[in-house]
Amino acid sequence: MVKKPPRANWLESIRLKILAAYNCDCGDRPRLLTESRFEGDEEIVYLHCLASRPSLSCDGLLCFPEQDWIIVLNPSTRQLRRFPSGLNHKCRFGFGLWSSFSPEKWAIGFGRDKVTGSFKVVRLCFFFREIGQEEPVLECGVLDVQTGVWSKLSPPPHVVNPGSKSVCVNGSIYWLNFEVGEYCKLLALDLHKQEFNRIPLPATGLGATKETLIVNFEEHLAYVNTSKLPEWRLDIWSMDNTDQKQWSKTFSIRLELKVVAWRRKNRWFTPVAVSKQGNLVFCDNQKRLFKYYPGTNEIRCLSLDTYVISPYSENLVSLPLKPSHQYPHLSVETRMSRCRLFSKESSSSWIFQALRRNEFSILEIVFTSLVVAGYICLPRM
Repeated sequence: MVKKPPRANWLESIRLKILAAYNCDCGDRPRLLTESRFEGDEEIVYLHCLASRPSLSCDGLLCFPEQDWIIVLNPSTRQLRRFPSGLNHKCRFGFGLWSSFSPEKWAIGFGRDKVTGSFKVVRLCFFFREIGQEEPVLECGVLDVQTGVWSKLSPPPHVVNPGSKSVCVNGSIYWLNFEVGEYCKLLALDLHKQEFNRIPLPATGLGATKETLIVNFEEHLAYVNTSKLPEWRLDIWSMDNTDQKQWSKTFSIRLELKVVAWRRKNRWFTPVAVSKQGNLVFCDNQKRLFKYYPGTNEIRCLSLDTYVISPYSENLVSLPLKPSHQYPHLSVETRMSRCRLFSKESSSSWIFQALRRNEFSILEIVFTSLVVAGYICLPRM
């Protein structure tokens, strides 16, 4: 007779985990909080970071592009590696035309080579040396997280919108590009071959808008469109992984006014994942989390305040630290956290305990020490 697993283990096996940002601007390194929250059958796992911080995810790992650094984090193992932001890392441009090198002017991709299994970061930088210049100067590179080395990448067939959100599916990174007066284009980069390809979009009958997105949806590239007329509707098309020309509509959901909050016109929705029961979990750009039940055609609001990052999947892959990693990040165990949410539990020094109990700042302690020392050293009258 087969023994049934405990109910807790059974619930764990069917529960959908979602990674969300615990919005904190303390500037400390991102890491998982020890406690999660449950919304129905969904478990919300929180990452300590600023919610507005740009990030990319792939197979449980996260990438944070910054002005001077590319940060790769494995939340499950708490390993974090910091890499130069590009081939010309020593050249900082913070003013004038050269400010085009800032992250908001890049097109960034993060994904995993399906052949070698190595995680890679792609940076496409398009800038103009002179005002009125028609063709931009390109700087394209790919970073191998395993070796920590940047290499040159052949330029794409067309310019990619700076700041456009990318997604990795089945070893390729995709960008959805909008051009004035033209239809949008879908660009793919095979991370192993390092070759760009143009991918045909699904025949939706609707033009792409700023609310149109591409996401990794159940290990398929999904084209997501939120339309307002003649009614609010969320449509999701999924691409066939074996034939990139084949798309199929997987969801078409009529959105009620209580879901869209019609007073806010700038509204788009993003699918997160499908539960084991076949229900669709999706979110909007106003921190709200929903669940759609196809059987009853019902939509329920799970949360009014959740900054969804991605579905959460535990990955115990190690991020190597080699001599080729020129700028390793300090381990969290070697320094005190600046956020009150965390403390070094193994520390038992009275200074640390005083800091934690009384929440004194370093400046307050220094100032108090100087006052006491000055009082002692004052000459007695």
